[in-house]
Amino acid sequence: MPKDIFETEDAATHATDNPSGWERFLWWLSAVDADVMKECGTDRFRYTIIGYTVLATWILATLSWGYFFSTLFEDSAIVVPAALFFGFVILSIDRGLIAGLNNGGKNKWLFVVLRLSLAMTIGFFLSQPIVLMLFAKDVDGHLPVIKEKKVQAYSNQVRMENAISLDQAKTEVDRLRNLQVSKEQHVLDLKSDYIKETDGTGGSGKVGESTVAKVKKAAFMQAQEDLTTWKRETQAQLDSALVNQKKVEQSVQSQIDVFSKGLNDGFLTRVETLDDLMVVHPPVKYRYRLVIILIMLIELMPLLTKLMMSSGLYEERMQLESEKKKLGWQNERAGMKELEKEFYRQSFEADKKLQERIGRELETYNNSKADEMFREYQRFPDDVKSFWDRIKSQLFFFRR
Repeated sequence: MPKDIFETEDAATHATDNPSGWERFLWWLSAVDADVMKECGTDRFRYTIIGYTVLATWILATLSWGYFFSTLFEDSAIVVPAALFFGFVILSIDRGLIAGLNNGGKNKWLFVVLRLSLAMTIGFFLSQPIVLMLFAKDVDGHLPVIKEKKVQAYSNQVRMENAISLDQAKTEVDRLRNLQVSKEQHVLDLKSDYIKETDGTGGSGKVGESTVAKVKKAAFMQAQEDLTTWKRETQAQLDSALVNQKKVEQSVQSQIDVFSKGLNDGFLTRVETLDDLMVVHPPVKYRYRLVIILIMLIELMPLLTKLMMSSGLYEERMQLESEKKKLGWQNERAGMKELEKEFYRQSFEADKKLQERIGRELETYNNSKADEMFREYQRFPDDVKSFWDRIKSQLFFFRR
């Protein structure tokens, strides 16, 4: 019976040594070697937790990028692949940051600070789309206000740029109309004076067509005729001024309409809307800051989790493996140097023996050649210096 119990415990232990595919995936997210990790006992649970934190930041980054691209494109065939790709980029950066924390050294904390700064920068960037997604209804409600402000500001700018043309066109129209009103008023005044003369309320005090009344009637009729003639002659100028004024106003309005149609609900517009919304409604500002801090903490969570956990068996195993590899490479390099040294020593010995052999052969050849030349000199003696020069030029290796 005890034997069966021990066999059951050994089987259970062996089963736990073989991690599931999900555990291996979480360890991959934690940037650890699954083959080493499966033998590290309690460190398996620690790095599983880190894997979950990396998974959370990966999902958050993918959602953030997805919302960002959805404000730029309406085609899901573009939004989904782009969100997955950039989410994977953030995942790769996070895994690199976590893997870098495994390295020790005297500058470890400097690298930790740099990695935390990078993680905070990524978290702050990713928080913008998430915040916009959370405040989407408020932003959508405030978008018309922002668009109206932009249109109004652009309208003022365009009207200022075309102020001279507008003023000139309006001034000409107003001049002609004011002149017309003045002339019409003069005709009305003359008519009023004529009527007063006929009803006895005028200057003469007589009722009916008196001499004064006839004079005033003639003045009234002449003024009315002159007004009709003036209108006929001036109507072309007025029409031209009105057309010019309308043309300038239409040009200004056309620019405003083009700008208004060009406004969209893109990412930058929504960011600007949220900024204006925080100015109009201060409570939004505080919640915005809280959400930013929360999202940045989520992005920092894998690094913080790794920093808060003390080094365990996995780090020791990896350090040991690194030292073993390093020692093996050092021994291999030393062996290669020793082998290379022995190769050159043997090559030197072989060259030395060959050189000695060649020297002996050359000595034998030179001796026979010298005997031959000396015998020839004995048969045909000549100047000693010439004989010596022939010997040097034909037999000596080193000569001046």
